[in-house]
Amino acid sequence: PDLNPILRVEPGDLYGSHDNDYGGELWDEEEDAIPLVGETYDNDYQNQESVWRQHEEWDEDEHDMGGALWQESDEVGASAYLRPLLGNAPLSTEHTGPGIALYHAPRPFHLRSGRTRRTIDVPLIAHWYRERVSRQQNYPTKVRVSYQKLLKAWVLNQLNSRPYLKKRKKYLFTSLKATKFFQCTELDWVEVGLQVCRQGHNMLNLLINRKQLNYLHLDYNFNLKPTKTLTTKERKKSRFGNAFHLTREILRLTKLVVDSHVQYRLGNVDAYQLADGLQYTFNHVGQLTGMYRYKYRLMRQIRTC
Repeated sequence: PDLNPILRVEPGDLYGSHDNDYGGELWDEEEDAIPLVGETYDNDYQNQESVWRQHEEWDEDEHDMGGALWQESDEVGASAYLRPLLGNAPLSTEHTGPGIALYHAPRPFHLRSGRTRRTIDVPLIAHWYRERVSRQQNYPTKVRVSYQKLLKAWVLNQLNSRPYLKKRKKYLFTSLKATKFFQCTELDWVEVGLQVCRQGHNMLNLLINRKQLNYLHLDYNFNLKPTKTLTTKERKKSRFGNAFHLTREILRLTKLVVDSHVQYRLGNVDAYQLADGLQYTFNHVGQLTGMYRYKYRLMRQIRTC
């Protein structure tokens, strides 16, 4: 719908559009189209054009009735005397950038309501309970007890807490590399496998010799066999736990895989025979080793193969 313009109303307009008591017309045709929005009554602007410029061509029929002075499709331009709101306020400050970046911060730092978090927690009321309770305020006993409990907890925290020491970030691989047990090498992985088998054999022999079981022999295929017929006392003494035998069976499987690759490197078998041997080894772990005897849960993986 068409909007009626807002016109300036003089005190004499209440009596109609005839001459007033002062002998002048109340309705001036030149000021008929001046709206009230943005109007000023200063002497400096009396002879200047209004803030809102209207079209000079408007419908005469609607002028007589005080109707609309322009249509919806008409353009309305603002003069140079119109000023925007907050024109003197700065567009941004030094805190604008961090404020906008806060919207893109990860949770929970981007939240503005609820359980908000900030990178710096400022204690606002921590110093209250560190002061002496005022006797003039006549606080109830429960308030004074609360003050004492908070103060006691704060004192204990101060006594038990240590000053923060800046720590350098430690890397696990760097720390292990500094020891004699973990070192970098450029050995071929088959040679590394041979070293693992040799060191594993030495480790199991040390455990056997520690119990002074000279009548037990551990061959290089990790088969533990007696060298003589054992008595009942010797059989009881030569019993090892599940951890020992499980480690022995794992090393036995490792030896089978490493030996397959050694035969391939020596040229005794070709790549197809190597692949077939490895496939057979990993699909028949239950027949080639006895791991399931010492950790029966391995049967789940053996059945899967």
